[in-house]
Amino acid sequence: MEPGKIDPAWPNALRWFLSQGLTRFTPWHFLSDASDFAFASRAFQREDVSGGEVFVFAARQDRDDFAGLLIVDGRLTDRVVYFHPVFADSSQPSPRTWNIVCDAYEDVFEFVKARVIEDMKDCALDEDAADL
Repeated sequence: MEPGKIDPAWPNALRWFLSQGLTRFTPWHFLSDASDFAFASRAFQREDVSGGEVFVFAARQDRDDFAGLLIVDGRLTDRVVYFHPVFADSSQPSPRTWNIVCDAYEDVFEFVKARVIEDMKDCALDEDAADL
């Protein structure tokens, strides 16, 4: 992501990764533009049983798994929410009666350490680096 596109209001942990170009962690990918995962943010708002909001900054390429920064009182927090929406018809009420949140992390560093690195390791066991 170009430095000019990195919003200074985003938590430092996210800006740290983006400013260094650390955005590809197969199978996870971080945003390259602020609007990349707006569709997933809308799905979260519609489907999350708590009615919460997130700014989605990462997606897992082989599943409909996403990670977003929790928004509280209209402000981004450091807290990362890992979730799996169903992307049901938006004209209908959400089919979810259970929480779409799979896990939560203190910040982007904890998310990368606990989720992204483990998923990378699992992929590395199944896929040769030459195929990336």
